[in-house]
Amino acid sequence: MTLTQGFKFILPAFESGTVWLAGAGPGDPGLLTLLAAKGLQEADVVMYDALVNDDILDIANPAASLEYVGKRAGVKSLKQPEITARMVAHARAGKKVLRLKGGDPFIFGRGGEESIELARAGIGFRIIPGVTAGIGGLAYAGIPATHRDINNVVSFVTGRDATGNLPVNIDWESLAAASPVIVFYMALKTMP
Repeated sequence: MTLTQGFKFILPAFESGTVWLAGAGPGDPGLLTLLAAKGLQEADVVMYDALVNDDILDIANPAASLEYVGKRAGVKSLKQPEITARMVAHARAGKKVLRLKGGDPFIFGRGGEESIELARAGIGFRIIPGVTAGIGGLAYAGIPATHRDINNVVSFVTGRDATGNLPVNIDWESLAAASPVIVFYMALKTMP
């Protein structure tokens, strides 16, 4: 019995010729959602990012093609339009395509950009949320993102805009005053 067989009655079908944009969570395979695990087990093609743990890839359908399409700062990689074109081509060839992203695909993961392009190309897709690193990391460290007696606001901020620089449109003073918990993504090289 596979990991998800006992849940077949509640999990949707992975249709041929479609793309699932799935979050792999913060790295621990135990934090992968059942739907993402189902996608891994049924996909014909798994296109995965740099932040996806190799142990998660071990769950993949043994017959699936695993394609690394990750990005690392300063390392040559496929451009976003090339990644999207590959997804579209695989789907048009009738494949079940799993686009596996670290964390959550809609938290600084370009899932929004990819879903727009899939819709423009007429490709059916499903979004599978994942545990974002900011929440998972805080929880593993024993730090609540919110606490009703201390703070009720959490802000997620990217340290890199589309050009790779610190975003200029952030009002840092207002952000700090309004949010006692600020989670920074991709900010190691850009923060002062």
